[in-house]
Amino acid sequence: MVNLYVEPLPLVYLCCDVLIAAEDVASAMRFQNEKRRREHLAWRRIVRRELGAKVHIDYNAVGAPQVDIVGKFISVAHGGESVAVAIADEPVGVDIESLDRDFDRAKGRYMNAEELALSDDSRWACYAWCAKEAIYKLCGKRGLELREELLLKEFDRDSMTIYGGVVNMAQAVVKLSHHGDDVVAAVATYR
Repeated sequence: MVNLYVEPLPLVYLCCDVLIAAEDVASAMRFQNEKRRREHLAWRRIVRRELGAKVHIDYNAVGAPQVDIVGKFISVAHGGESVAVAIADEPVGVDIESLDRDFDRAKGRYMNAEELALSDDSRWACYAWCAKEAIYKLCGKRGLELREELLLKEFDRDSMTIYGGVVNMAQAVVKLSHHGDDVVAAVATYR
């Protein structure tokens, strides 16, 4: 089971917020950018709200966040003024993007000809980027070539589902969802 939480980025955090631990504040201070600090605190707050205030959050060998609860997996993303957290009973990857962002100029750098032909939807370049980012986080392998190794094979527009994966690895299914008027989230799991 996968639960997705997409929330607006708070403007400020109160010092008395019981869901923000001292370790969260300390880790957020490594970011010089105030928005990055807010994003960091926002996703950690969601994880603690859903899994318990005492959950320990650290990072795996490739730098992805993880929790100390056996059988629980998390993935986080932030973009624009929103933050997304996927919490699952299986490995999971999540990405979030603003539909207002111009993906058309760069789509040839992350999609091959077959992927470009999968849909004529005006939002396809955004959906594809979001799906590839979610699959990238799911597989946990750095340095993938997006056009040759991380491939999208099918897009079912009715169910907002993309099928694909990394060459020579388990294949993934990506569920897309809209949040508000301008945000799309992608959640990737293995088939």
